[in-house]
Amino acid sequence: MACAGYAARPRLTQDRMPAPRPPPPAPGGPVACRLVCACYAVRMLQPGLTFVSAFAQFSDGVALIDLDLRFRDANRALWRWLSHVSVPEAGAGTLPDLLHPEDLPGQLRAVSDVLGGARQEAAFVARLHPGQGSGWVSVTVSAVPGVALIVVRRDAQRQALLDVQAELAAVTAEAERLRLALNGSHDGVWDWYPQRETIYVSPGWKRILGYHRSALDVTVDVWLNLIHPDDRPGLMPRYQQHVALETASYEFEHRMRHRNGQWVWVLLRGQVSVWNADGTPERVTGTLRDVTEQVRARHELQRTQAHLQAIMNAVPGLIGYKDRELRHQYGNVAYQEWYGRPHSELRGLHVREVIGEEMYRLNEPFMRAALAGAEQHFERSLTDAHGQERHVMVSYVPDLHGGEVHGLFVLAVDITSRYRAEQALMEEREWARTTLQSIGDGVITTDPQGCVTFMNPVAENLTGWSAAEGSGQPIEGIMHLSTERDEQRVHNPLLVALQEQRVVGMAFDTTLRSRAGTARTIADSAAPIRRPDGTTLGGVIVFHDVSETRAMAVRMSHLAQHDALTDLPNRVLLQDRIQQALARHRRGGRPFALVFMDLDHFKYVNDSLGHQVGDELLRAVSRRLCELVRETDTVSRQGGDEFVLLLTELRTVMDVRAFADRLEEHLRQPYEVGEHVLNISFSLGIALCPTDGEDVGTLLRHADVAMYQAKAAGRGRTQFFSRDLLASVEQRHRLITQLRGAVTDGAFTLHYQPKVNAVTGAVTGVEALLRWTLPDGTPVSPADFIPAAEESGLILPLGRWVLEQACAQARQWERTLPEPLPVAVNISALQFSQPDFVEQVRGTLHASGLTPGLLELEITESLLAPDPEEARERLVVLRDLGVRLSIDDFGTGFSSLSYLKLFPVHTLKIDRAFVRDVATDRNDVAIVEAVIGIGQAMNLDVLAEGVETPRQVEVLARLGCAAMQGYHFARPMPAAEMTAWIGARRNP
Repeated sequence: MACAGYAARPRLTQDRMPAPRPPPPAPGGPVACRLVCACYAVRMLQPGLTFVSAFAQFSDGVALIDLDLRFRDANRALWRWLSHVSVPEAGAGTLPDLLHPEDLPGQLRAVSDVLGGARQEAAFVARLHPGQGSGWVSVTVSAVPGVALIVVRRDAQRQALLDVQAELAAVTAEAERLRLALNGSHDGVWDWYPQRETIYVSPGWKRILGYHRSALDVTVDVWLNLIHPDDRPGLMPRYQQHVALETASYEFEHRMRHRNGQWVWVLLRGQVSVWNADGTPERVTGTLRDVTEQVRARHELQRTQAHLQAIMNAVPGLIGYKDRELRHQYGNVAYQEWYGRPHSELRGLHVREVIGEEMYRLNEPFMRAALAGAEQHFERSLTDAHGQERHVMVSYVPDLHGGEVHGLFVLAVDITSRYRAEQALMEEREWARTTLQSIGDGVITTDPQGCVTFMNPVAENLTGWSAAEGSGQPIEGIMHLSTERDEQRVHNPLLVALQEQRVVGMAFDTTLRSRAGTARTIADSAAPIRRPDGTTLGGVIVFHDVSETRAMAVRMSHLAQHDALTDLPNRVLLQDRIQQALARHRRGGRPFALVFMDLDHFKYVNDSLGHQVGDELLRAVSRRLCELVRETDTVSRQGGDEFVLLLTELRTVMDVRAFADRLEEHLRQPYEVGEHVLNISFSLGIALCPTDGEDVGTLLRHADVAMYQAKAAGRGRTQFFSRDLLASVEQRHRLITQLRGAVTDGAFTLHYQPKVNAVTGAVTGVEALLRWTLPDGTPVSPADFIPAAEESGLILPLGRWVLEQACAQARQWERTLPEPLPVAVNISALQFSQPDFVEQVRGTLHASGLTPGLLELEITESLLAPDPEEARERLVVLRDLGVRLSIDDFGTGFSSLSYLKLFPVHTLKIDRAFVRDVATDRNDVAIVEAVIGIGQAMNLDVLAEGVETPRQVEVLARLGCAAMQGYHFARPMPAAEMTAWIGARRNP
């Protein structure tokens, strides 16, 4: 075993005390002095022999001393004792220079007696002068003529005894001090004899590990087993280095098991105190100290330092420290990365060497001011190690201790983004100012009280007030607003916005009358202007002249709801009228009828006589229909040769049958069309409400089925719908039940239909379409299960699933396709009305990671109609998220044009009903052309859906609609097939 310890001071025990030194062989005392005197007398008789040469070989000091106690002659041995006195070899050294001052009084009296003749001889033991160190000498003085002869000899026996006593006292004192120190420090002592494999440990050693002095019999193995297994390998190398004389001692910090089972940290110190003749250790001694608290404190300090270092490195800025000489002492990771050099290279460099001469010249005044005790803050543009110019906020903070500055802290925060943002804001303000002066909208701002603070040139022109004249005027004095129909005064929207602290739009029929009396229909939007803390700064109203747009909107609204050929209500307006009739029926229980009418063999007229004759025939039929019905009824052309009559005043089946008879009789009369006289028969299908349905789709479908039954029965006849209502309801309930199970089982899939630019051939996006296949493989039409899902509320989980799956697939395409592929998702009215719908979209985008601009939400007008203001607010939030918005089936709603102005949409989708006959029906051409014109005028994208033939593609492209979607390009397909389809188009 190689136990560790520390180098203990050697103990001087009785068996190790040095033996007393033997006395010198030369004689001493008076005898010595007399011998010296005799020698002196003999040698002085020899001619040419001096005193110094006579006694040169004497080991004792010999000298002649006069009455002044001055050495007249002395041999070299005496002068060596006077080496602390600068005297010549035969000069003026004195007896006081030789002896201890404290002993001189008695000794000088004895010498004086000899010099004065009172005594022939004197002898005494004296201490040497402190300049010679400690020591005792024997001094003998003898009278010789005129002087005295002095012999000085070191008292060896006394000196040896004194040395031993002094050494023993020192060792005893040292041992006592060591004992007290060990007791005070709570260190344990150990003593190990490697050859004998015995070890001794003190009670303090045991106490450290929680044992009583007699509780643990310590052996080498016991000691080793108490050491933590992970620490044992580190003990031997340190001991071996010490034994190899590479270290004066050795120490080892490790863990040992306490009596209570816990691990305590100890510091082991040791040293070989006795070596064998063969160079191996005979005895190793040392101490053991409990350093648990110190280790814990050190570890805590290390953790704290690491934590602080982590904080310093996590701070989004450069942190450094310079001493008073401006030499770099510390820099966090950001500091090192900024200058592209590690801390080891930066440490000790002058700041000039770190930041460069030019930057040092600029920053030195700030540094000197900080070293003088004043904090410094300034901004500076710097270039980092990567050559990027950055704008930073620099702070120099003096390091003050005890009123003295020891250095300075450096903090540099990269404010490039803020700086650029401020620059951009300044530029934006300039852009805004220039824009406001040049845009086509009028802009007026006010203070919180509604008094004008700014008017741009358009606002000046529309109101008739100059900016200077209008400044400070109440907004209502500048803008005279009234309703278009009855010219009733309208409260200014800006005042409402200020009062209610929200965005306010103006009614669609609002007129602005200028100072000169000119009336214009305007559209506007007003909003409060707030500080970040919510304080109102004022308000802004933006408005523009929509007189021409309104006239176009009225025309377009009429076109969108009326047949261009006959000016009869089209299917859109008819559906609205049916909805109104249904509402009246629900309120009052009044029945009504739908008559679906089709001209028999009309295609023959077109093919044989031409489309012009066919169109004139349709106009003639429409006139006869209008002559026959009441004002409360509706006659609608559905397209081609199909008409639908809504009869609201017929109460019984007999009334309906009687009307049908009159209708057949009236319509069978010959038609004069130009030079042609035409006899036309008609097939009529009749559905009654509530007998045959209580919703628009069901009634139209049942009337259509009845009409085809009439045609199937031979044409020229009337057929009432006869299918039992209960069977239809049961079938619907079965569908909903199946639908509910399909939602639970996840039986739905998504197919994708591409959107194509027919001019360039590029794929501009896809529409996600829900598909449902029954377990037996039978597909269910979306036209059947989507209404059932909406009716049952299952459209909510279905809609969420579609949104999540479509976004996930779009994200996959975003990662894998070379070009972005936007995905459109249809949103139901029920889904859109949910309070958390916007958060659903936001959360789905976040979860999928999809770029918001690659998601398009398709909405219908029915979705927006119930609460336009709330719908607008939601759409604005979605738009601000980056999501694109489109109006699906545009032109089929009653208020499409007004919605375009109110809602932030990006795309109009032309309904397939207008696209179906666009190659043959001029009415559809007119509607499509009008929709395209609206889109272009309002900077909206336009897409035609339901494109199935090359002729439709040709007509739509000629009309200016390049974006198309339909079976002509591709049917809806699964995602994998869509990916392959896109790849095939890009790599033919």
